[in-house]
Amino acid sequence: MSSPPPPPPDGRASATPQEAGERLASRDVRFVPLLRGRQGRDYIRRALSVVALLGIDVSSAFLGLYAVLAFKLFLQGQPIDSGAIWSVEQKALPLVTITLVLVFAKYGLYAEREERGGSSRILSAVTVATVIVLALVLASGWRFNTFYIFYSSWFVISLLVIVLRASWDSITALVLDMVRFERRALLVGSPDMTTPIAESITRATTDRHGVAYRVVGTHSLVAGVGTEDEPPAARDLDRMLDPGHIDEVILAGTAGRDQSILDLLDVCRRRGIPVRLAPTTAQLLSHSIRAVPAPGLPLFELRPPVLSGLAFFAKRTFDIVVGLVLVILLSPLLAAAALAIWLEDRGPVIYRNRRMGVEEHPFDCLKFRTMRVGADQMQADLEHRNEADGALFKISDDPRITRVGRVLRRFSIDELPQLFNVLKGEMSLVGPRPLPERDYLLLDDLHRKRYLVLPGMTGLWQVSGRSDLSFDELVRLDFYYIETWSIWLDLVILVRTVPAVLFKKGAY
Repeated sequence: MSSPPPPPPDGRASATPQEAGERLASRDVRFVPLLRGRQGRDYIRRALSVVALLGIDVSSAFLGLYAVLAFKLFLQGQPIDSGAIWSVEQKALPLVTITLVLVFAKYGLYAEREERGGSSRILSAVTVATVIVLALVLASGWRFNTFYIFYSSWFVISLLVIVLRASWDSITALVLDMVRFERRALLVGSPDMTTPIAESITRATTDRHGVAYRVVGTHSLVAGVGTEDEPPAARDLDRMLDPGHIDEVILAGTAGRDQSILDLLDVCRRRGIPVRLAPTTAQLLSHSIRAVPAPGLPLFELRPPVLSGLAFFAKRTFDIVVGLVLVILLSPLLAAAALAIWLEDRGPVIYRNRRMGVEEHPFDCLKFRTMRVGADQMQADLEHRNEADGALFKISDDPRITRVGRVLRRFSIDELPQLFNVLKGEMSLVGPRPLPERDYLLLDDLHRKRYLVLPGMTGLWQVSGRSDLSFDELVRLDFYYIETWSIWLDLVILVRTVPAVLFKKGAY
């Protein structure tokens, strides 16, 4: 009869096969608890979200093609025959849906809610999918006598996808808000970094539809590092990282030494907790980064956030064409506003405000006068009532504003003369807002990098809370716009400016 196995060296009883398997799995980097606990719920939620988005996109393709074909029959005076439409659509639908889904996946439109992007990315993706389908159709020898089906389906499918996805996001955001769904985050870093990050990610604005964050605590990896007797702070952090109470860890800038960060990553990996990096303002705003090949060491090229070359030419052409159209269409409104200002106090109609332009070259920013004559000399006496932070001066009930000026400001009509600044090349339709000289002098060197591009009449900050945002958030939005610029993004911002103005979101 064989003798029992000896006890383990630490004196504990032998682990059961189940316990041994769990212990091994916790150390195996390949192990992912797919359907267990919080990770399981996240996987199921993501799968349902992707399935719903796929259903929206496929339905949009089907309905778009059907509507385009039916409208063509209507224009030709023929009866709308569903059977005939379906016989044509079933030949094109597989190619269209497969191409559309693959391009959408490439553009990240099935990613997490916060990473999917908006209508500008959808328009770009549908455009690419339409071009691919057109190329495949031409290469395969399909016969057709008009390009109507391509440009019309591009328009209708784009519209359907944007509307249906926006509706889905609104409904799911409402449901998540009703069930109080949130991501619980632990911030790791120095207090001077974690405090502004906590304020930024938890501040709720009406234009942000992502999942709400709740900061459940902060920790500094710097403390407890550097002596042999005292373990790294990441080991102490192990006791704080309960997956049942924390959904993710956010590193604030440079949180500590490399070994401490590696320890933290290992702890979070074993607990199944994702780790995300919140860069410092300098890391986020100063430059865009591109990987470049180098022998023996990965290198990254730092590029200043500017628009140059073909990008600048395309943006300038867009500004001139759209600016001229707006001047023509809005000329009656411009004339009526000018007459109302002159009739109120017989003062000058246009107010020329010295502001900083591209490369910090000053220019006269044109606005309709909304304040009493000599209002600039009164600002020093009102500085104590300033309600904005950073290098901004804002008063919600400024006593210098005239009655006509209050109406013009309410609907941002006072900004319309800047269309002539756009045509002169001093401004762009979309870009960072130019600051008055008083505000400019209060900027630090980092914030002045926003002047590497033409200032704009409107921008991301105007459609993301306007005066309700902090100054640091305004600067972050400016540089995010520069790094992600496209014609589609300019169009989206211009369109979103209209409801932002009409519903008075942070405007005063």
